[in-house]
Amino acid sequence: MRYLAAPAQTVGVVTPIPEWLTIPLPRTADACYELFCDVGRIPEWLTVVRSAVITRRDRNERPREVAFLARLERATVGYTLTYRYRHSERWVCWATPEESSISVSGFAQFSPLGARSCLMTYSLALDLGDGRLPSWSDPLYEGHAASAAMTDFRDFVTRAL
Repeated sequence: MRYLAAPAQTVGVVTPIPEWLTIPLPRTADACYELFCDVGRIPEWLTVVRSAVITRRDRNERPREVAFLARLERATVGYTLTYRYRHSERWVCWATPEESSISVSGFAQFSPLGARSCLMTYSLALDLGDGRLPSWSDPLYEGHAASAAMTDFRDFVTRAL
């Protein structure tokens, strides 16, 4: 595991971030970034998230703090994420508060590949407090939440845009 300063430190937490992954998406970088940053819609595409409630917005009215409820294996987990944005770079990062017993952090960035496609760069670090990664319902992604999330988002982008 590598320590990346950029995404985590901008939220105020230094967290281990796994290597990032990339995936091509069949839509524009701007459209994908806007859809990804519409965090109220996360339950529509991320299979483990059951609800996302925006509890605070920044001065530009973007979600700043969001309370999530996720179902993993046979447990329900609640956590709050703080978001930061670099709109001109199509970049967003998130992290749980430092004092949280659950640690979630990561970032996403969308780079144009052409007139109708982009490359999503994504990183996700999870620790439910016991050092284990959550189990996903799809055995293909067991132990690799970032791949599952990217695949869910790619499928959503294809349907929604």
